Amino acid sequence: MTRRSTGRPRTALLAATLLGAAALVLSGCSAGAVTQTDTTVSSVVGTEGQVGQVLLRNVTLDPGASPVVQAGSTVALRGTIINQALQDDQLVSVSTPYAGPARAEGFTTIVGNSSTAMVGADPVPVGPPSPTNPTASMRITLPQVSQVLHEGPTYPVTFTFARAGSVTLPVFLNTTTAVPAS
Repeated sequence: MTRRSTGRPRTALLAATLLGAAALVLSGCSAGAVTQTDTTVSSVVGTEGQVGQVLLRNVTLDPGASPVVQAGSTVALRGTIINQALQDDQLVSVSTPYAGPARAEGFTTIVGNSSTAMVGADPVPVGPPSPTNPTASMRITLPQVSQVLHEGPTYPVTFTFARAGSVTLPVFLNTTTAVPAS
């Protein structure tokens, strides 16, 4: 006696195949030349990193008005250092294999539960927080650049703090300059 197939295994296989095909089709809906995110610009200007309770945000090499940094010249760092700890920390050194020993000008103590701005190439005063400027600021310059630095590649920059320790970030040259108001 032979048994007659009821068709149920075929129905299950057909349903699984259709569901799989639908998943593939639907997963590709957002891909293509025109997407909802094709014009979205990241709000992060530069590199971010963390060591201990110290955060580094939007760190870039700031060449000022120049599109490149020539060998032998100096480049500044721009970004923000945030100390989330309650106790103060000290920026001990900044180094990169692409320049000589960094020079820091301004306020290198990162006050606990506060932030310090690295002002880049801007010709602004630097120093501790004050009633008129609640954020401390510093200028860090990297002199004697060893080769021409271009926009595009990243360059390793190591930040060393007395309490938090060291962190090396892949920092890029940000040649975007603000358009002056007319």
